[in-house]
Amino acid sequence: MKLITRLFPLALLTLAVHSQAAEPSFLAKPAGQAVVINGKTYYKQVPQSKFNASARSTGVSAPSLKRGDVVQASKQLVPSVVSGTVLVQLASPQDEAAVARDHNLTVRYRTASIVIFNAPAQADLLALQQKLSADKRVKKAQLELASNDKQIE
Repeated sequence: MKLITRLFPLALLTLAVHSQAAEPSFLAKPAGQAVVINGKTYYKQVPQSKFNASARSTGVSAPSLKRGDVVQASKQLVPSVVSGTVLVQLASPQDEAAVARDHNLTVRYRTASIVIFNAPAQADLLALQQKLSADKRVKKAQLELASNDKQIE
């Protein structure tokens, strides 16, 4: 009996750890078009009729992402909104003006090596991120998302 009373707390602790590690069963996979943003898969919320019509008429199209689009990761409780800002790490701070001009961006904030740019309202942000990543003056380009539970993702 003493062995059982000693092992019972250990068994409860093991169950608690495993239940915390598993995905919550109440989280349903978000619906919509899968989009990879900064290496993480999100699901872009698209009106059902628009999504079905475009998929039927054009086949599978390349995803686009614009400011104001709503996206949600599969393990995320609250959806995020695409902010239209791009965090860019430049190879040289002197390249800021040229990168902004060449990619039609405006500076929102800057530090010594990082610049946060605002993209034009109707810009395809995934294409912009690819162009910035291919630019030799840019070390890293990351799209920013905002949600109600976190300011920036």
